[in-house]
Amino acid sequence: MTTDVQAKREAYKRGEEQGRADALAGRPYADPARDGARGEKDQYANGYDWGYEQGRAHKLDLVVWQEGGVEDAPGGLGTTVNVCVRTPNWSETVDAGEREHVFTAPTGFRWNGVVGAQYKRMDQTTRGGLPPVRATVGADGRTLTFTYHVHLNTTDDDKDCLVYTCGLEAADGATPGRRTDGVAQIGTAPPAKLKAEVIEDED
Repeated sequence: MTTDVQAKREAYKRGEEQGRADALAGRPYADPARDGARGEKDQYANGYDWGYEQGRAHKLDLVVWQEGGVEDAPGGLGTTVNVCVRTPNWSETVDAGEREHVFTAPTGFRWNGVVGAQYKRMDQTTRGGLPPVRATVGADGRTLTFTYHVHLNTTDDDKDCLVYTCGLEAADGATPGRRTDGVAQIGTAPPAKLKAEVIEDED
């Protein structure tokens, strides 16, 4: 009996840890299976539910925004979008660990899968040499996902602002016009709007 109770407690704890990790990384709710037997499977699911709710309540206190405007024409040379991340007052220390990033391109645009990361100080100096960003692009070309270690102001090397530079291009057949329906989601931080303009090919 004692062994059975311990196994249920451990299952609950595993579920709680996984649920919290999923929520903090910004991953969708996994809805773990239950069998109604009130055994380890149900305990894991109950723990997951609790951990996920706790993780959602712990919002990542970061400011995310797009730097400047971008434009491209179908069949053009492409462009880049800078997605910037900072703390609310620029100076707080944050080490959020590995966080899931999900960037949705504005309508009429698609990602090319190239992402670079660097730190940019308020005096405009930059620090590169960071670990590579291993991003994947969804089948529709509009969804860019990757996991990356988010930390700011923990040393002299990661001060002020983290910048992701993402390759973007206008999709074939895209109608000219400004689009503002893109989204940058980093873990549980408030999402940022991504904007870009499809222009006519001058050729």
